[in-house]
Amino acid sequence: MQIIDALKALHQKIASKAAASGSIAGVIDELAQNWPASSGSTVTIDASLSKTGQAADAKAVGDALAGKVANTAAATTAALGLVKQAASVAAAAGDTPTKAEFDGLITALKNAGIMANQ
Repeated sequence: MQIIDALKALHQKIASKAAASGSIAGVIDELAQNWPASSGSTVTIDASLSKTGQAADAKAVGDALAGKVANTAAATTAALGLVKQAASVAAAAGDTPTKAEFDGLITALKNAGIMANQ
């Protein structure tokens, strides 16, 4: 099938009549002029966040996630949870980190709640 034939078939389907033009540009122009007006959105929004195959309502998703984050406990050695980002620690000055550099890293991890204090 040639491109012009495919466009003419599309025009027939969209406009319910044959395209008058014999050129690709002409048929595209006719398609644009005869394109049906939109009757609004055909997307079904699921505000309950429980239906498969439907778009999730953005506000409902945000509200659901906000509740989960607000109710999440801090991480412990026994349970998953939220942690803070550790403070930046300077890279070791040489090939072998010093005790002070290593202790700085340990302190930053403990202060952020990433590593247990005991």
